Amino acid sequence: MLYLVKVRVDLKKLPEFGARLVRGELDNSAICFTHCLKDDPAVGLAIWEVADEQEFKTKFDPWRPYYSEIELSEVVTPAEAQQLLLQRLGSESPSNEEET
Repeated sequence: MLYLVKVRVDLKKLPEFGARLVRGELDNSAICFTHCLKDDPAVGLAIWEVADEQEFKTKFDPWRPYYSEIELSEVVTPAEAQQLLLQRLGSESPSNEEET
């Protein structure tokens, strides 16, 4: 499973958060990449890859205290998105026309 994680760092907790990151105390093994907004660097966007929802919860929960805002969205790869879109198009195509 892939999650798009959008967070706002709690600036009051930044010194502790930074220290824990430097010491390697937070498991970042599920994080594929992280970027921050240029105009608002307290906002981070990351993709997390895990086997299931329980693994995500286990890995992400230690990070939660350092964020004042959290938005989570499950995401898919472009290939998976293409399959989903094609399935939707297929289900929207008209059924066999009724004969009169």
